[in-house]
Amino acid sequence: MLEKEFVLYPEALELKNLGFDEECFGFFENGVFIYWYGSKQEPELLLNCTTPTYSQVFRWFRDKHGLYINRQPEFYTTGINFNWMIEWYLPVEEQTKHVITDSTGMYGDNNEYSTEEAMELGILQKLIEIAKQQE
Repeated sequence: MLEKEFVLYPEALELKNLGFDEECFGFFENGVFIYWYGSKQEPELLLNCTTPTYSQVFRWFRDKHGLYINRQPEFYTTGINFNWMIEWYLPVEEQTKHVITDSTGMYGDNNEYSTEEAMELGILQKLIEIAKQQE
């Protein structure tokens, strides 16, 4: 059950290619998840990579790329929706906030994602896409 806290293998490889190199409690070896605590990626092993938790990678995107996630609940009689936005804060001299994308998260009626985990994966995939465009 703890595995749902960790980023999936395809996204972990994408993060490695974007320069993610943080200490993690998980490692993928040829696509197989292994609990492990390590400090750095091993660039010579192309199919191996560390795998962060979602909260760790969201923090990394904030610190490295200036990409922030804003999740806000909307309560209905039939359930809850979580609306999310990815925002990019420009350099201090510009002091302007720009919304890059937004989508609807989980619960309630007419949702794009069926679970919070699916929503987090969708957010992560969008963050990876945006970071690739920034390079």
